Amino acid sequence: MNKIYKVIIVGGGASGLLCATELISGNNAVVGEEVLILERNDRIGKKLIATGNGQGNLGNANLKEENYYGDKSFIKVFLEKAKEIDLDEYFYSLGIPIYTSQDGKKYPLSKQANSVLDTLRTYLGGKNVNIVTGSFVNSVTKKDGLFSVKSQTGTYTAENLVLAVGGASGASFGTDGSSYCLAQGFGHKKTKLYPSLVQIKTQTDMVRSLKGLKEQVVITAYDNFVPLKTATGELLFTDYGISGNAVFQISGHLAKATDPSVKIEFLPDFTEREIEKLIADRQANAPFVDRIDILNGILCKRVGQAIVKTVKDFSPSNLAKALKNFRLKVTGNLGFNNSQVTKGGIATDKVNPYTFESELSNRTYILGEQLDIDGDCGGYNLTFAFVSGILSARAIKNI
Repeated sequence: MNKIYKVIIVGGGASGLLCATELISGNNAVVGEEVLILERNDRIGKKLIATGNGQGNLGNANLKEENYYGDKSFIKVFLEKAKEIDLDEYFYSLGIPIYTSQDGKKYPLSKQANSVLDTLRTYLGGKNVNIVTGSFVNSVTKKDGLFSVKSQTGTYTAENLVLAVGGASGASFGTDGSSYCLAQGFGHKKTKLYPSLVQIKTQTDMVRSLKGLKEQVVITAYDNFVPLKTATGELLFTDYGISGNAVFQISGHLAKATDPSVKIEFLPDFTEREIEKLIADRQANAPFVDRIDILNGILCKRVGQAIVKTVKDFSPSNLAKALKNFRLKVTGNLGFNNSQVTKGGIATDKVNPYTFESELSNRTYILGEQLDIDGDCGGYNLTFAFVSGILSARAIKNI
């Protein structure tokens, strides 16, 4: 007779790993041998080690409602519950000291995401949690209160089922969107999916000469000239358009736009009037400088030349306005394979925000990125994943 596990966790990413860790810890801890993680990749945590450019941006000190998108009532409950969980202390208890940078981002003291995964893997192994890799789950059925989970490596049985399968972003990490069907099999609905935290394609005539340049900017996403989202940070010009942290922050807000564009404001620490004076003084002090290079020294030469090409009147006022209002038509993005997060997913209307348990199938828990909740760049999405994992495990232990 097949072993009946207390819990089967489908997916060994951020939410699944924290769920397993919490299950085998603290009050009412589940014996490790009673927990099974099924992971489709050849190792667990593959996407986790890529976070924060490999440095492990695990969270953010400034959790606010405006940093999350989706069902606002669900988000409010999640934020309330997140306040009850000290993730810094939680990771410290596992052997992962956390430090917070000036901008609020939280990292492991080692600045190595690999060390986080190594620590979690060692902890789970030390508690004899069963981990089966190369085990893509094809289907899940429920009969007589037990779940039958069919995968590439066999069929497994459990009293509780945790779906921690991720979204549709990053097929190289095993999250290609093919596993939404598991929650849908219990009657849950899936909303339309969009790539988020992704590079943006723009008209290329104005950016081709700027390829490889990085600038600190303020960037605003527009739909038909209606502002959608503004972000401050690094922008990287590419041959297809724009990338960088500031671009990632606004990318998801352009997903549903019918006439998308962006406005880039260079020299964000200077007002338009201050820039106008800089240009006027330069023109007065160096009248011999070619018009195309009038912004050289105020901005990177190539950026300055690109801005000058957008104006007909070369007055300091017009040049300053153009510098603060560099507009690009958006033509698309680099898609799910290049995105960090999925916007959209399993609708949250039938998921308990306090426990992440399905309201359509008891003892079924739906976690993390597969839900129709997404956050800004900067550790917000991992926080959601971690908290959902912990809350679901606590609910299971209290059954």
